[in-house]
Amino acid sequence: MILANYLAAAGLFCLGLYTLLTGRNLIKIVMGLSLMEASTYLLMVSLAYRAGSTAPVLYGVPEGVDPGRLAAGNVADPVPHNFCLTAIVIGVALTAVFLTVVVRIAQHYRTLDPDRVRALRG
Repeated sequence: MILANYLAAAGLFCLGLYTLLTGRNLIKIVMGLSLMEASTYLLMVSLAYRAGSTAPVLYGVPEGVDPGRLAAGNVADPVPHNFCLTAIVIGVALTAVFLTVVVRIAQHYRTLDPDRVRALRG
């Protein structure tokens, strides 16, 4: 099951990279970057997976379980999940900035083709 997550993350990254490299539209380029970001989120969450693990935070000790055994038990690592949540917030802000720049380029140059924008430089 975890291998499927790794393959899905690799596939999403490749799809985003393909969209980024072949996109003749600035909005498609921003979408490709967002796909690549999503693949890294999936990879980070998949790396935090541990088979048979429990949540790192419990409201109380389950019945019949020694608290000392629980502290040394197999728990999921919460740090990659926290990094992933932080990266999602940063990614949304970055995508908003990219789309704002694309709108300003479209208003100024009347095109979304990156080659035309480069040709108008000077």
